[in-house]
Amino acid sequence: MTFLRYGDIFLADEVGATPSEWSFGEATHARVVLPSCADAEVEMQRRGFVFVDRTLNVSIPLSKVTIDLKRFQRMPIVETRDYKEDIFRIAHESFTRDRRFHVAPKCNQDISAAVLRQWVDELGPTFVCLYHDKPIGFLNLMDNFVHLAAVEAKYRVTGAAMGLYAKAIEVARERGFKTLEGRISSLNTPVMNVYATFGAQFSEPQDVFLKDLRHDA
Repeated sequence: MTFLRYGDIFLADEVGATPSEWSFGEATHARVVLPSCADAEVEMQRRGFVFVDRTLNVSIPLSKVTIDLKRFQRMPIVETRDYKEDIFRIAHESFTRDRRFHVAPKCNQDISAAVLRQWVDELGPTFVCLYHDKPIGFLNLMDNFVHLAAVEAKYRVTGAAMGLYAKAIEVARERGFKTLEGRISSLNTPVMNVYATFGAQFSEPQDVFLKDLRHDA
């Protein structure tokens, strides 16, 4: 179990196999991730947890990507440590319900901003898509795993997301990886379509549960 602090939120973060008798200590909130299972969902709800999301593992076999990746990269994409404020702004506007950042049962933009700020501050070199020298989207790649990615809403029609993922595939290949990996919400149809364009395989569904532990005090 991992404990994370975001302002007034003290989060106990657990990834398990089945519902267990966890000890959350002094945490104010708990997030538990379990393999998708109807019985587990019923048991977690009996314990006062709220089911908030189902995520999927995504894997693109790089050897099977035969389309021309350059044709998707219509705008400049640079790898940089700069543009942190732009990345934060784009992410905060994009992730209005993402449970990596909305760690309370009810979505709260102030809480998600605190979580996202920490994520963005800790990012290493990130691919940033530029439109007339302005950042409009980004993708952070950790080895061959897409750690964080988003495109500003009004620029999504430009194909910036496709360009960023095409770039990530190129770079993962250059670095000797066999796959490009990610984990996404099953509710995020647009990004599922992006992955599907490149031949992604979807597997390992997991359910996310949240609870405000202060109600048990």
